[in-house]
Formats: sequence, C-alpha cells, structure tokens
Amino acid sequence: MTDLTPVEIPRPLKKKLDKKTPQMQAAILACIQQLRTDWRHPGLRAKKLSGTSDFEARVTEGARLTFRWDGPTIVVTNHCHHDILKGL
Repeated sequence: MTDLTPVEIPRPLKKKLDKKTPQMQAAILACIQQLRTDWRHPGLRAKKLSGTSDFEARVTEGARLTFRWDGPTIVVTNHCHHDILKGL
C-alpha cells in the first residue's frame, strides 16, 4: 500500500466545501485523495502558479483546487471555478 501524503484543509475551506453541491464535494474530495496518493498524476494536471508558492490541480473541466507544500504536508489553499484563478 502506498503511503498517503498528509493534507491540511483550513477550517474556512471546510465550511466553503460544505456549501457546494454533493457532486462538487465528491469531485474535490477525489482530487484531494489523488493528491495524497500521487500529486503528479496526469489526470490532475498539477502545475505551479507563476508568481506564487501555490500549485493548481484540476478538479473538473471548470474547477480547480490550489495547494501549497508545508514541509511534507499538502495545504489546500482554495477550491474554486477556474476563471477565478486567471486573475492571479
């Protein structure tokens, strides 16, 4: 069995996740699980966001999850619609 990378989801993001549809919640949680297993998995299309220490991973065609590394831990920094990230 593969060791899973630890993940931290700050309380405000947990509350934000609770307000999403069940389908989007499931997609975000599946993305987080894949990050824990292999953050470089091709389906995530993970990439570093220019000008920040954050990375972006694909949740769905239109939704993204951003995260950063804090030592060996993945810290989720946002989950949002892709268009929001274009301004970063």
